[in-house]
Amino acid sequence: MKLPIPSCLRRLAIAATCLIPALAGAQPAYVDSVTATAQPTRYTGACPGVIHFAGAIFVHEPATVTYRWERSDDVVTPPKTIYIAHGSKRVETSWRLGKPGKAVRGSERLRVLSPGDAYSGEASFTVACGGPPDSR
Repeated sequence: MKLPIPSCLRRLAIAATCLIPALAGAQPAYVDSVTATAQPTRYTGACPGVIHFAGAIFVHEPATVTYRWERSDDVVTPPKTIYIAHGSKRVETSWRLGKPGKAVRGSERLRVLSPGDAYSGEASFTVACGGPPDSR
């Protein structure tokens, strides 16, 4: 005895037959590239000085991206998550450092934790302190 298949199950089977192959061929989201720059790259003046970093995360399709900044003194920022609908998104951070009479070289890079694992190049800078602490 053959039982009739309810129409809702028949529609579900047709949808699964069409959807599963499409999903199997879908590419997972990934980050195309990551960049970072320091501004200024050379600071001379009263300290501490402030170096600003700007990064850009480029994606090929909409993606939720988790990233962090990594400094040359081994300090890392807490991870942040952003949504990039198309193209790229700018992210920023800054670093206040330096003591009078001292010169410091350092760098910071932008690291994408997901999707994938991608790094920018190092954004290098020099801070040369020559005066009393900045009151700003």
